[in-house]
Amino acid sequence: MTKPVVRGVIFDCDGVLVDTETLACRVLTEQLCEYGCDMDMTKTHDLFIGGTLAMVPPKMKELFDITLPDDWLSECYQRTFVAFRNDLEPFADLAPILDLLDHHNIPMAVGSNGPHDKMDVSLGKVGIKDRFGDRICSAHDVANAKPHPDVYLLAAERMRLPITECIVVDDSQNGVRAGVASGATTIGLVDITPASYLSDAGAHFIANDHRELHDLLKSWIAGH
Repeated sequence: MTKPVVRGVIFDCDGVLVDTETLACRVLTEQLCEYGCDMDMTKTHDLFIGGTLAMVPPKMKELFDITLPDDWLSECYQRTFVAFRNDLEPFADLAPILDLLDHHNIPMAVGSNGPHDKMDVSLGKVGIKDRFGDRICSAHDVANAKPHPDVYLLAAERMRLPITECIVVDDSQNGVRAGVASGATTIGLVDITPASYLSDAGAHFIANDHRELHDLLKSWIAGH
């Protein structure tokens, strides 16, 4: 693939900007076990990573014939927010990526399946929420969540850029599918999901960590 045009960069949130995936997976697994579902961290990851929490109740009914209580979602968010406030840490090598883009006046946006209140907590905790202004987009803002491209198209619109001149960075298979479907050059960033899964989902490029992501973006920007 030829060197992409980098006019804007759209990041997924969890697992890309904030190291939330393991924490959120732990909280959900513990909660489902309390309801009598025979779950562990691996099962939770494989079933729900990159999806939405709306997927959880029908899957628990299908697998275990267990109906989750009506307030399960609010309890899940409450527990997750507590875990984020107590334990969430920034990715060590993220800041140089954001600084690189700022230095070259390349706008940035967020496109996540998660709700705004969750991103307010997570992005606020690691001190980067203000860097994105009004360009923080949630699947709750659009008709369809990932793997549909809607949230990434909205993010490009907020940056006033064609999606084909944007880079999408996502760490899940559904997110990569959404990025590719949107028309953006899509980088699969390896966090919990293996590189081979991200490649199979259609990622145009793979970055095995944030340092590789930085070097990839820097090499593309330098050519412009």
